[in-house]
Amino acid sequence: MALTTLPHLLLLYVMIVHGKPEHTSNPRPAPWDWKAVGQVDYAKYNMYEEEMKKMLEEPYFARVKNKFRVKKGEVAFLPCRVKEMGADYTVTWMRLSDVTILSVGSIQFNSDQRYSVVHINRPIIQADDWTLIINTTTSMDSGKYECSVNTLPKMSHVVELVVDDPMDIIMQDSPYFRSRIPPLNITGHELNLPTKDDYILTPSAVAVISGPATHHVSAGSTVGLECRISHLTLPPTALYWKKEGKVFHAKDRPGISLESEKVPGVSTTRLFISQVTSQDSGQYSCCSDVAQQDTVRLLVTRASPVSALTVPNSCYQATSCHGMEAVTAVLAIVGASRNNGGPF
Repeated sequence: MALTTLPHLLLLYVMIVHGKPEHTSNPRPAPWDWKAVGQVDYAKYNMYEEEMKKMLEEPYFARVKNKFRVKKGEVAFLPCRVKEMGADYTVTWMRLSDVTILSVGSIQFNSDQRYSVVHINRPIIQADDWTLIINTTTSMDSGKYECSVNTLPKMSHVVELVVDDPMDIIMQDSPYFRSRIPPLNITGHELNLPTKDDYILTPSAVAVISGPATHHVSAGSTVGLECRISHLTLPPTALYWKKEGKVFHAKDRPGISLESEKVPGVSTTRLFISQVTSQDSGQYSCCSDVAQQDTVRLLVTRASPVSALTVPNSCYQATSCHGMEAVTAVLAIVGASRNNGGPF
């Protein structure tokens, strides 16, 4: 028994005497020398500190209402309140529908005199109000407007404006298409099918270009064509212009501006051509995927007292418009004869 236990006793002795782990920690450590760890990059930390200070000093937008609804003809006030705005920053208003700059600071960048910006400094709350004012609003003014500050990166505040036109509301409320058809009812072997009396026929979408069938303009002037598509239950997918049967793009020549507003009820597209020449004469069509196209003719004449004539907006009846076109044509012949040394 003793022989069998002796190896075990020896092993136990070795474990007790030599197997005791040594202390690896220092019970009295020296103070931590942070300089010995490595070189500290003070410039890097200073750079981070300066960036954080700049972030705290940058302007920011105060919470204001960002959606407004006015009636056609009323004045719209679109607010933009910027806090902590220093002298190095500038506020810019932009119309997002056509990416048009309306104002930079207090300077107006749009020829439309209905737009203006009012700046009010509010030192008590350390804020500046930059309010965009739109006088005599129309349905064309509906859309989103962006107030931005030239920070890095740029900060922006978007305000949405809705201009209610009573005529558009009436058209939107009209029943373009309704159905009294009940769900198909299968009773046993009988199938109740709808009849023609279950449908309400409604007018289809119509495209109309404002003004007379022929537009007489003088060379060098700016032309604007507006097309309205009514009786729409859903906005059109495609809304564009054609010249002489070919799609007309803004890249076809400099000085072309296209605006489109695709909404239910009445959708609108506008074509602006600046500095027109005789090459701009031709047939222009308003096209979409929901209505039959409407076409007008643009006739560009040489700059003369005749070409300065404008057709009144009330000239929509065939008799009056044809009379105006006849007078314009005669005067154009007279003016051309004078320029060529004729008897007139």
